[in-house]
Amino acid sequence: MTLLTISIQFVGLVKNIFIAKGFGVSTEVDAYNLANTYTVSITNLAIPAITMVLIPFLTRRTNELVIQSALNTYISTLLLSISLLVLFGAGGTLFLLRSDVPLSETMQRTLLIIMILSIAQIFRVLTAILTAFLQVGNDFVTPKVAILCSTIFSATYVVMASEPSIIGVSVFLTASFLLESIFLIIKNKGVSFRFQLQWKNTAFRKLMRQTGPVVFNSIVFQISLIFSITLAGFLGQGYAATLGYANQIVSIIQAVIIINILTLVYPTMSRAFNKQIKAGKQLFINYVTVANMLVIPLVVGIIIVGDLLTALLFQRGAFTAADTAQVTFFMTIISIGLPGLVLRDFVYRVYFCLEDTRTPSRISLVTIGVNMILLLVLTPFFGIYVVILIPSVMNIVSGLVVYRLLEKRVGKIDPKHTLVKQHIITLVNAVVMGIVLYFLRMQWRVESSATFFVLVVVGIVVYGLLVCITQRSILRQLKNKGVSES
Repeated sequence: MTLLTISIQFVGLVKNIFIAKGFGVSTEVDAYNLANTYTVSITNLAIPAITMVLIPFLTRRTNELVIQSALNTYISTLLLSISLLVLFGAGGTLFLLRSDVPLSETMQRTLLIIMILSIAQIFRVLTAILTAFLQVGNDFVTPKVAILCSTIFSATYVVMASEPSIIGVSVFLTASFLLESIFLIIKNKGVSFRFQLQWKNTAFRKLMRQTGPVVFNSIVFQISLIFSITLAGFLGQGYAATLGYANQIVSIIQAVIIINILTLVYPTMSRAFNKQIKAGKQLFINYVTVANMLVIPLVVGIIIVGDLLTALLFQRGAFTAADTAQVTFFMTIISIGLPGLVLRDFVYRVYFCLEDTRTPSRISLVTIGVNMILLLVLTPFFGIYVVILIPSVMNIVSGLVVYRLLEKRVGKIDPKHTLVKQHIITLVNAVVMGIVLYFLRMQWRVESSATFFVLVVVGIVVYGLLVCITQRSILRQLKNKGVSES
């Protein structure tokens, strides 16, 4: 599964390398990133509900007719809601394009891409639902294969076309989601589902009560995200594109480590917390520790050799050395918040296991509100730097706050302070690795791809040895697959 995830990220990265080569940080890429952010925000209203509400429901469902009816109605309502939102958004965009409202070339291009990508969002929600069924059945490979095929298809155009256009990139991306959904429909032939709208069903209403706070939280988060990316676009040409390239690299860490681990362990955590809170707490400690044992050294590595990575990936064609420096700076600031994101996302999963979607929603609402207020107040003074720094800081702060609130709900999670001790050890190990890499780089003073790969290998060896010396207990737990769910 990890190999599939890495393959998906690699193909996506190749696609972005060719986009960088052909378009650099031009207004075309700004338009593409803005349109992608706007349209993805539609499906991101439903996908968190699928992850946080539907999956726990599927792990506990029975074959009773009323439960199946609730499931059918819930899925039908999600698909119908997203379809109506997409129809409304595409219709509004078409109206603007055909109206007499004066629009810049960049705005016209952005609106056209929004129309194209909005269609893809229906297929994204459908694939998320189909993926949930497979994951509950402990099939994590098939969804990854579907995503890999989809990603390869979407990359084909920009890689093979002699003169690709950003509109063509958008069309192929939309078509790739259609292919992914068809693949998963074929693989889910045994799943019994039919379109049904029994809104008076008691089980369905309970699902909707759990979904409400999740959707509300998603709406607020999407407003914050759109606000940030739009603000970056207004602060200067190319900022949205630069932010997009930086996020692409950081998202590889998120996909390969954070999302991968969350996807694998969430059904297990849900079962553990349903059976015994103590076992669930131990799983939580183990999973957070392991995830950040991987994330923290990567953050340190980005700080030390991030510029070499950016140059290796993007610096060719229309992408200049100045673009490399800017993307690296953005990437470094964004990555600093990843350890906090790990803690927050795992804590949220615990709440969802406990069928509590309101508390994470309230915390996220406050966090996002503070985030937007800080952006409004500080951006006039510090510009683009605030746009990338504030979200990272808030990831760390919200992670710590939500952890403390969870302890008030379930009692002391970590009485032996294992999390704090292991994170300190991990940080020390990562810093030692970083110091070694820094001095080696200063000694060699050669900026090349070969230097980057050698430093990566040295970093892995140094950090791996330090982990073997200082964190053997964690490695033993991994070997024994953590703790029992019983």
